[in-house]
Parts: sequence; C-alpha cells; structure tokens
Amino acid sequence: MSPLLVTTLISIGINLLLGLVSWRLRWLTVNGALSAVLVGSGVLHFTGFGGWLLLMLFFLTANVLGKIARAATPRMAEGIQKKGGRRDWAQVMANGGLALSAALFYGIEGGTLALVMFGSAIAASTADTWAGEVGILSKKPPVSITSFQRVPTGLSGGISLLGTLSGLLGSLLIAIAWYGAFALDSSLSWVFLTSIITIAGFSGMIVDSLLGATVQGHYWDPERNQITEHDQRDGLRFELCRGVRWIDNDMVNFLSNAIAVLIGSGLSLIIL
Repeated sequence: MSPLLVTTLISIGINLLLGLVSWRLRWLTVNGALSAVLVGSGVLHFTGFGGWLLLMLFFLTANVLGKIARAATPRMAEGIQKKGGRRDWAQVMANGGLALSAALFYGIEGGTLALVMFGSAIAASTADTWAGEVGILSKKPPVSITSFQRVPTGLSGGISLLGTLSGLLGSLLIAIAWYGAFALDSSLSWVFLTSIITIAGFSGMIVDSLLGATVQGHYWDPERNQITEHDQRDGLRFELCRGVRWIDNDMVNFLSNAIAVLIGSGLSLIIL
C-alpha cells in the first residue's frame, strides 16, 4: 500500500470519527456531518496537520460558543433565524467550501498565496460566527449596520459592539494560529501576511452584515408580527419585505467569505 493511500485513509478515518461525534453531539445534521468529513479530509490531505488544526479551531469554537449563547439566551432568536443550532450541509459548505478550494489550490500549485487564501477564508468564517454567537449575549440591543436603528436580536444585518469586537478577536486568533502553522521564519513578511489575514477576516464579517442588511431575503410573519428570515411556515408563504428571495444566510456567508479571500489575496500580492 502506497504512503499516499495510507495518508488519505487515515485522513478520512479521523474526519469520519469527528463527523460521527459532531452528529451525536447534535452539532451537525447527517448531511452536515458528511460535508464536514469531506471538507476536513480535503484540508488535512492538502495542507497537512497544521491546516486541519486551523479548521478545527474554527469548528470547535463556533459550536462551543453557539451552545453557550443558546443556553444563556434561550428562545432569544426563535422565529427569526431560519436555521437552528444543528448545521446542515449548506452551512458547512458556505463556511468551509472556499477553505477546501484554497487547500486544493495549495495542494496543486503550492505557494504562499494559496495559504493566505486558506487563512482568509477561515478567518472570515470565524469572525462572522463569533460575532453572531457572542453578540447575542450583548446587554444592548443590536442596530442595523446600514441605518443604525434597533433591530431584533438574531436578525441578519444587526451589529453590536460586543459582537464586533468578538469577531475581530476571532479573526486575530485564526491569523495567529495560521502564522504558527505555516510561517517558515520570523521575517517581517510573515507578520504582514498574518495582519492581512486578520484584516481580511474582519472585513468579511463586515461584508456579511452589509449583505445581511441589504440583499438577504427578509419576510413578514403576520402571525408573530415580526420580520423573519423564514420564507414560510406551516405551508404559509410569507411576503418578502426586504432583499432578494433566493439569497439566504448561507448564500450571504459564502459571498462574504469569497470577498474576504479576494481581499486577503489582493493585499498579499503587495508582499509576495
């Protein structure tokens, strides 16, 4: 048996075990777990253990913070957010698909640019997730990023100081971990790239809020007398009151992730 095949099988085995545990802990749905196995196996195979640990840092902190937020604020965003605590395949791919693509790019071409793209993608997903989960705990109600008027807790496009600072911290944590995993030396160029990943991740979070407040579909729920991200309930199709019907939170996450990757790779070309 070739070393490559052995490595691939070990990679898949590790991620299958992680996917099973995540499903049992009710972090992921069945299709979410399978998608996570795909993303995790690809990242581990193409970027090595360091890249995989970076992905796990996002995955574990996102789920732990999610559990803490929902336990501390039960039913806070009920009826507003379209999806609950268990992440499905669309959420997994929206947050991890571009990281997997960057890992594949690194596996094929190599080079630091692919690693910056990889780090930027994970930093953006982490910043957005930390901002959303920790922001729910804010004692002050969130405001719209476009109008600065108060919005319901949990509604996409809403921001708070606590959530914004948490998102910045999440992006910085991933950038520092990226430096530890991939920096070949202690030269200033690697420090600059680490700063770029922090900026890219934080920018992705801001873009996510902007898209959530403008183009993401929001609907009016007459029964609960509130704006919601659900397009229907119990067979009743809601009236679109803002945004585009086919753009949901998963699409917004993917688009903001893509913009973060573009920002990170674009700025890194100044150094590379």
